[in-house]
Amino acid sequence: MTMPHARSADHVPRGTAPHSAALLDAISARLGRFAEDAETFGIVLCSDPAVAGKHLVQLQQIDRLAQSLREMADVLAARDPAAAVAAIRLGDLRNALERVASH
Repeated sequence: MTMPHARSADHVPRGTAPHSAALLDAISARLGRFAEDAETFGIVLCSDPAVAGKHLVQLQQIDRLAQSLREMADVLAARDPAAAVAAIRLGDLRNALERVASH
């Protein structure tokens, strides 16, 4: 299920930082914890052979979700966000963030 976005970043003037470093760090830490929770949840489900066999695709999606959350947390916490985006291992996420950063 996807949720509609309540707000767009388009309202922020170019070249301005809309949020403090402390807020971005807090969001990064929370995303990191969500990634850990998703990873733990996936491990628990994988430990049941019946669940793993029946829901392999969904378990892979949980793993990808955890990876994406961790990568975005790293970008938010980075001193050099452009370098952090370039280091993202998930190609579609990296490409999407690079497209946004180039505008």
